[in-house]
Amino acid sequence: MPESHTVLITGGSGGIGSALARTLVERGDRVVLFARDADRLRQVADDLGGESVALAVAGDAGKAEDLERAVSTAVEQFGRLDGLAHCIGSVVIKPLHLLSLDEFDEAIHINLRTAFLAVKAALKPLRSQNSGSIVLFSTVAVQQGINNHEGIAAAKAGIEGLVRAGAVSYARSNIRFNAVAPGLTETGLTASLLQNEASRAFSASMHPLGRVGLPEEPAAVAAFLLGPEASWITGQVWGVDGGLGAGTPPPRASRGG
Repeated sequence: MPESHTVLITGGSGGIGSALARTLVERGDRVVLFARDADRLRQVADDLGGESVALAVAGDAGKAEDLERAVSTAVEQFGRLDGLAHCIGSVVIKPLHLLSLDEFDEAIHINLRTAFLAVKAALKPLRSQNSGSIVLFSTVAVQQGINNHEGIAAAKAGIEGLVRAGAVSYARSNIRFNAVAPGLTETGLTASLLQNEASRAFSASMHPLGRVGLPEEPAAVAAFLLGPEASWITGQVWGVDGGLGAGTPPPRASRGG
């Protein structure tokens, strides 16, 4: 049997985080799930099989001490930490001239500052064992300019910079850094953007493959990057975006007669 790994998933009760947890547990790994909502987090952990394979640690990703507690729990309960998947983020769709400083600061805090703190907490055990994999989440809006995405694109661009620099700095410790950059994916976070058929159809039409993503799709790529098959991949940003990163498609022709 392949060796079991232990992965800390921040945002573990969210759409992509919980999908990633299912994928990892199904292949024999163990997960520590971290998020603010203790009850929801515990339910996800129970659904995965309970404490033998999934632990729930409630906390605030903006607090270093909470993340350090999650890392310590992984090491104490499962003996080691092999990977981090930081699945925490926000959606900010507003033109820059209407974006307040507080809204911009919040985007930086939720998307970039929490990633910095999570990586910093995870690096201690990963460095001590001289191995590990870190997967962060960006967005297609960094590569492909998208209307009214200045705030979130700026925050997630920081994620991609962190990934590339971290990949070089920690290669000597055999710690890999990669990112997944989804297009619009159907999760609780994006529900307001897909709340009616018109908005769903418009969102789907932006993607060359003609639909929005499912949380299992970026989760599958994250699971690959966390696993041994990706052992020679670092410093990369993987687009899981229905082709949006390649460009927006022309309008689809009517099939009418």
